[in-house]
Amino acid sequence: MDMKVNKRQGQFLKDTINQWQQQQLIDAQQAQQLRHSYDVISFDWKLLAVYSFWVAIACFILSVILLIADDYLISLIAKIINTPASILAFFSAMIAAGLFYFGVRRRQRYPQKTVSNEAIFFFGVLITAITSVFLSHTAIALHWRESIFILLPTLIYLIVGIQLYSVLVWLFALIGIGLWVLTETSYLAQNHYLFWGMNIPLRFTIVGILIISASVALKRHSRLFFLQEATLFMGLMYFFNALWMLTIFGNYDSLSAWSHIKQIELWGWSVAMLLVTLSAIYYGIKNNNSLIRAFGIIFLLLCLYSRYFEFFWGTLHKAIFFAVLALSFWIIGSRAEKIWQLGNKN
Repeated sequence: MDMKVNKRQGQFLKDTINQWQQQQLIDAQQAQQLRHSYDVISFDWKLLAVYSFWVAIACFILSVILLIADDYLISLIAKIINTPASILAFFSAMIAAGLFYFGVRRRQRYPQKTVSNEAIFFFGVLITAITSVFLSHTAIALHWRESIFILLPTLIYLIVGIQLYSVLVWLFALIGIGLWVLTETSYLAQNHYLFWGMNIPLRFTIVGILIISASVALKRHSRLFFLQEATLFMGLMYFFNALWMLTIFGNYDSLSAWSHIKQIELWGWSVAMLLVTLSAIYYGIKNNNSLIRAFGIIFLLLCLYSRYFEFFWGTLHKAIFFAVLALSFWIIGSRAEKIWQLGNKN
């Protein structure tokens, strides 16, 4: 059976085969065989399936919101809510377990239907979170702090994500880790802005670094390797967003203290972000890591635009500012082109 590829992948394969043929690495017959070994699909049905299931999930959530907004149904739900929270927690836990079980059985039967199988796991994730909410209203858990009710489903997501080989569930576990760190450190700091001398953005740079380090460790475990890219993505998301927030707010202990400073005083964080983003771009290009490279480019531009709005919005004409940026990147591009040409000659 021929391999199915989309148009972008097909163009890449075509260019590669042509280059191999021009360099005489393969002959004309081998090149023709390679060209016939794959089929370019005219429409990406998998992408449509992903969007369709996300729309279906969004519509389901919207239907729940509209259901709650109905007066008659509100009275009906009120009667259900009178049911003890422990019973509601038990039944919702059974439903969540049933969804995960059904998702596994369906994946075994239809392994090619990856998108719809993951969508079923999503509903298991959702019901697990609802179970934690019900648990928080039981008598045994009335005096537990809020972070525990985030930690419990997060631990479940971590275990389920590994055992069921589900990247989607694992991503929700990493999101849960971020929420748990936020609530737990806020509790320990007694709702002050600083925890161990760090405000929320600075804390999340540490979280991001730890998750990125975990993604590196996952490379060494063949069983967990499937989680490596998703873990790296979430680590980069935490780290770069938090670092960008630091360039705006710094590490101040209150909004009132921050409101009395000039943005120029936070130049150190801006320089740090510029160095980090440029390093990420360099590392991504050198090691052919498109994910790190993309984060570096996006947040470099975000950092530059943020500094423009902070420092030059009222003083420097927009055309001049972006012309200077254009010239700077043109010089960088020209130098990179020369280095690339020298590499090809060698």
